[in-house]
Amino acid sequence: MDQLQEPSSVNSLRQPGNGFQSFDPGNISAERIAGLIFAGIVGIAMVAGLIALFFSFGFDWVSYTGAGVASVLFLLLLWYTIFWPSIEHRHRSWRLSDVGLELRHGVWWKHMHAVPWARVQHADVTQGPIQRMYGVGTLTVHTAGTANSSVNLGGLSHHVAIKLRDEIIRQRTQGDVV
Repeated sequence: MDQLQEPSSVNSLRQPGNGFQSFDPGNISAERIAGLIFAGIVGIAMVAGLIALFFSFGFDWVSYTGAGVASVLFLLLLWYTIFWPSIEHRHRSWRLSDVGLELRHGVWWKHMHAVPWARVQHADVTQGPIQRMYGVGTLTVHTAGTANSSVNLGGLSHHVAIKLRDEIIRQRTQGDVV
């Protein structure tokens, strides 16, 4: 696991066995913080809506029903914010192969994406302020084509994202025909 934090060489991105690697666990905390910020904004909007509802209808069954529904929805949002990032983290992995980059994800519906080296146009690494706090980033691989023309690998260690971007670019330039 230490190799994922700061790989000493590009070859350390390729792991033995099936080669699939986990995303950085720091992403769990980053996702929770971002989710709590979103939940706070939604909570404020819900309270404002409930106040307007109480002023419009008074204290009758419509107001109480609205308050009940809003409370349940807010509790579901909080559950999703707190527990879902760790559940999703266990079901996401990636690997480099001889033909390209492969990504597996999905808790309920399993998805496997393969990006062949020949389709890669370019790759970017981005890092928002919350991601920066936890040392994670997002690698975006842009591909040829119109549908699904980019693949995002959010939650990689920033160092791994940079190394992976460099490896993807290196692989892409080795395969250029033009």
